[in-house]
Amino acid sequence: MMIRQATERDLEAIMAIHLKGWLLAYGAFLPQEQIDAMQPEKRRAVWQTYLGQAENLILVGGIGEAIDGFLLGGPVKEHTITEGGLFGFDCEIYSLHCREEVQGQGLGRALIAAAAGHWRGAGKRALVLWAYADNAYRRFYERIGGKLVAHGVDDGIPDVAYGWRDLGQLIDTQHVQAASAPRIVF
Repeated sequence: MMIRQATERDLEAIMAIHLKGWLLAYGAFLPQEQIDAMQPEKRRAVWQTYLGQAENLILVGGIGEAIDGFLLGGPVKEHTITEGGLFGFDCEIYSLHCREEVQGQGLGRALIAAAAGHWRGAGKRALVLWAYADNAYRRFYERIGGKLVAHGVDDGIPDVAYGWRDLGQLIDTQHVQAASAPRIVF
């Protein structure tokens, strides 16, 4: 398994994985105009901006040498919160997607573990991420120790926040549950 920071050359793979991930996780309940806005040709400038922002972390990973998944994260963003809160959280995963054919092989866990290691090395302590409430894949976050810390609304759609108060928990989870430790290149 390989994990490394993304480059401009990775944008095509990231955008394709992002669109398919959105369709798989959210396609049943998102409005068509939101899905249309996720088309790669409409998102290239957005991803180029993400790559150019030093506060963002974009990792790509693969079971082999090909890119099979990605993670985008950075500082905690403002959010419409209806219950709970984000006090004490200092880093956030904005997007995490893996190709359907590699799901269950540890890549998502490895990407999160690599991000947690990066942020811990930068002095961060606690991670949060938001998932649409109807997203069937949110159970993954519960399996790796995420606790519900807030409820909110994103673009009119109810969502929930999962939090980890100890980044070390995510790093340790990777080593316990993945078949092999990933090769991480920074």
